[in-house]
Amino acid sequence: MQETLKGKVAIVTGASSGIGEATARALAGRGAAVVLAARNEEKLEFLAREISAAGGRALAVRTDVADEASVRAMVERAAGEFGSVNILVNNAGLGLSGRVEELRADDLRYLFEVNLLGPLNCIQAALPHMQRGGRIINVSSVVGKRAIPKVGGYCASKSALNLLSDALRVEVAERGISVTSIYPGTTRTSFRDNSRRTKDEERGWRPRGVTPERVAEKISDAAEKGGRDVYVTFPDRLFVAGTVLAPGLFDRVLRSWAKG
Repeated sequence: MQETLKGKVAIVTGASSGIGEATARALAGRGAAVVLAARNEEKLEFLAREISAAGGRALAVRTDVADEASVRAMVERAAGEFGSVNILVNNAGLGLSGRVEELRADDLRYLFEVNLLGPLNCIQAALPHMQRGGRIINVSSVVGKRAIPKVGGYCASKSALNLLSDALRVEVAERGISVTSIYPGTTRTSFRDNSRRTKDEERGWRPRGVTPERVAEKISDAAEKGGRDVYVTFPDRLFVAGTVLAPGLFDRVLRSWAKG
């Protein structure tokens, strides 16, 4: 693969597993120096050694995106080590399942701290170090476009991230910085198993999904070219379009998912 991102510095949050880990590898493969941010320092260090052994440049920084001071320290270290920040991939996220009537306020509050305030912390820390051509990439979800039963809290956090991205995109456009929203559907990672549950509820059927590497390629393309809204598969785009054109029909379809 051509090193189309050579000379660029990319921060990837949630880089210790899943989409974040795959994205860090993909960006490094395209020549970017990658800053690996997550709470699991051991996994980050292992990934950094792997990227370095393959000829890339990587810096592992233990980071809690919900902690503003932790994020600012990570970004300052990234800028100090590599001289700038060109790409920010806000991927770190937390899941939460449970019916709306049973959601606990503390769980929902923490979810928003990670899924919304986490990206906000990273954006505010990174922007002072970004020049023209900078890329901010926020990893959302198709369910941030149309909520589904039993994960309403999670859907709400991703919807809020979408709206934050829309406002930011306009605000930084004259500075030559792009803001891309990525909308994966189901992805084959441990995300669902690691998400919080309100109760021991059944979470309903879901499709098998795509590999994290496929999502990572879309993110890496956005790191090169920018863009506004990026869907990973055509069915993902079709799902969102269908919910806009026929919301009542989708309500009826999803009732079976809400049973049990």
